[in-house]
Amino acid sequence: MLRLRAIWLTAVLLLAGCVAVSPSPTDQIKSGVEFQDQVISWASCESDFECATVAVPLDHLNPADQIIEIALIRKAGTENLSPLLINPGGPGASGFEYVRDSYETLGTDQLRSNFQLVGFDPRGVGRSAPVTCTDVQVKDQVYYEESGFPLGSEDDFAFSKDVLERFAASCQETGFDVAFFNTQQSARDIDLIRAALGVEKLDYLGFSYGTELGATYIALFPDRVGKFVLDGAVDPTLTSAQGTVNQVAGFDKAFRSYLKDCLANSDCPFTGTVEQALKKVGELLVKLETSQLPTQYDRDAGLTVALYGIIAALYAEQSWPYLTQAFQEAFDGDGSTLLLLADFYNDKDPDGGYLSNISEANVAINCADERVGPEEFASLREDVLTASSVFGKYFGYPELGCLGWPEGKSMIELDYGAALSTGPLVVGTTGDPATPYQQAVSLAKLLSGATLLTFEGEGHTAYGSSDCVNKYVEDYLLGEKFPASELLCN
Repeated sequence: MLRLRAIWLTAVLLLAGCVAVSPSPTDQIKSGVEFQDQVISWASCESDFECATVAVPLDHLNPADQIIEIALIRKAGTENLSPLLINPGGPGASGFEYVRDSYETLGTDQLRSNFQLVGFDPRGVGRSAPVTCTDVQVKDQVYYEESGFPLGSEDDFAFSKDVLERFAASCQETGFDVAFFNTQQSARDIDLIRAALGVEKLDYLGFSYGTELGATYIALFPDRVGKFVLDGAVDPTLTSAQGTVNQVAGFDKAFRSYLKDCLANSDCPFTGTVEQALKKVGELLVKLETSQLPTQYDRDAGLTVALYGIIAALYAEQSWPYLTQAFQEAFDGDGSTLLLLADFYNDKDPDGGYLSNISEANVAINCADERVGPEEFASLREDVLTASSVFGKYFGYPELGCLGWPEGKSMIELDYGAALSTGPLVVGTTGDPATPYQQAVSLAKLLSGATLLTFEGEGHTAYGSSDCVNKYVEDYLLGEKFPASELLCN
């Protein structure tokens, strides 16, 4: 079952891990120090950065002997600046790697000169008690292989069920109980990071899923909220089924924008209208349900590869030329660029492995947070078909998505409307495929005193892509009060 995820796409580099620090935060806790009183110890790492870990209980509501450590990173020499905690999304994206690999292009010089940018890996991700799958071959099956049977047939369903259950089992053979890798537990981890950083109120920059994590923190700790920027907003009140339908509709809208732009160019592999182009893509996908496109590599490209490849290219308008190239090749019988785009989306290592655990962490966290209930199966199948004539039918099997993964533990009902001393800045992009704009509108209404910043444009998230958005975000983080509750950039 293909699952959409909203992530901040960055280049991934394989660099050395951070230097171990001593004493470890776990040793502090075992010696009697309370979690909120632990002293953070930074050590040089990663060529001009500093790394550290913070100890947190596996279960915040019932602390016991099980302790995990959350990995942090900051630029060396920024220790005297005000901390700004950053999450790039996912769930499953590494904030550690995001800060390390993108530091020089993260925001502007003004942001980097005024804030200590602190990246972290949420629990289950990267360097923080990662979800680890022992069977790479079955992971390849989940993200790259087809059953060979007609979509939705009994044989197709049986194949998918078997592969997904084996995948979930292989990802839980080692490590901690992933039922505790839910967003509420991660938000409680953030509060211990805040305490370890020595600040009374947390300043935070979250993208995509990072906005849901930020909103959860706001609901749990409203009196500890400083300046929060939530870009590419997720509406945390949506059910899993509603979120799936919204994303399918968002990608359909972005795909139509891409096709309209493509048809205006001479090298476009489509002719006629957007609807005619959609029909041609639909026919290609139907063909790939039971066949494969050869590639220049030692792997073929089937339906799942094609879907991941298309979705990956829709995250940013700058990627549209790659999608045009992929379709040009595909219609000529070559799936090479679709495969490369899918590899980028899945963090697939050209040598055969994977560059990160984003895919398995994404499923573990999503399934711990919430899953589609059996009573919603039929209506979701209808709703995704309405949301997208091309993509909809491929997201109509929610009963497969969380097979073998546990439901979340130690979670409570949240109230997002608590009064805040500083209202968050919620950023929404009108053409955002992964977190549709209406979710930003909803989140801004949900959070006390929030300001909605609308960016009229394409792509997933806006900060870093628009000078206008950059100025509003950084003015807000530096303490400026806006005269209106709604702002616009175009």
